[in-house]
Amino acid sequence: MLPYSSYLRVYEPLTALGLAAREALAHDLDSPVDPTATLVTEQTTVLNRTVSSAVIGVDNDHTYAAYVLRLDGRSYYCPADMPLRSWLSLTSLIDSVGDVNMQLLLPPESIAVADEGFLAWRRAHPEAVPHVRQTTWGVPRTWFVLVADDEREVYDAGKFASIRYRARIADARSRVEAAQQILHRVIDGSDLRREMHDLTSWLDAFDGASWVELDYAGVSQHLDGDLEEDESAGEIHRALSALRAGDWAAAGESYRCFEGRWRVVNAYERAN
Repeated sequence: MLPYSSYLRVYEPLTALGLAAREALAHDLDSPVDPTATLVTEQTTVLNRTVSSAVIGVDNDHTYAAYVLRLDGRSYYCPADMPLRSWLSLTSLIDSVGDVNMQLLLPPESIAVADEGFLAWRRAHPEAVPHVRQTTWGVPRTWFVLVADDEREVYDAGKFASIRYRARIADARSRVEAAQQILHRVIDGSDLRREMHDLTSWLDAFDGASWVELDYAGVSQHLDGDLEEDESAGEIHRALSALRAGDWAAAGESYRCFEGRWRVVNAYERAN
């Protein structure tokens, strides 16, 4: 079974991408759009690499694999950015387990090869920022700040139904800025404020005509009840509105509804 991950993607106009990316994607301008097939291909590639070898490296062949979004007669592209995402995941793992423990998982020479490969790739793409963020066994609460309930849709993800939200990046930026102002006044939680600042910095890297997509993907299979009844974005925004008004009881009630829905999904991470 493929990993249950959720995704936050940014789709940019082709003109906002680098020259190499534009040339690589030019032949897809009129091709059929199948985000589900792109996601399955990405996950299958990752899974095959995971079970086939302990040797790691940077694969430049997948640099310009991309998700495509067509809206109002225009096309937007979200490069999979596999080399960059792979390296960021590795460095995050090293930070969490430490260099000594990492050497128990992977040979030092393998890490050195990946390090050398990534540095070469980075020199060729100095301004690159990953267009895709992902997490397993849930959806981060901060992601819901970027979207609104009326931007949600249930879609066919192949073997199951899932949920995605699509918002203009200008709207997503306005929402996260407003949320930061509220949280700065009422909450001392440095972790939450750091997450919000990180999201803001990430969004600022992209073109102002872009779209943001929050995709539950396979995680939706673990949500209890009818997907049509999911109001996660609405609950987060109602909690923020209540905090702005100083109504702590209403804020707590909305957040408890949100947390209760996702507690079941998060439990799978502990079980695994």
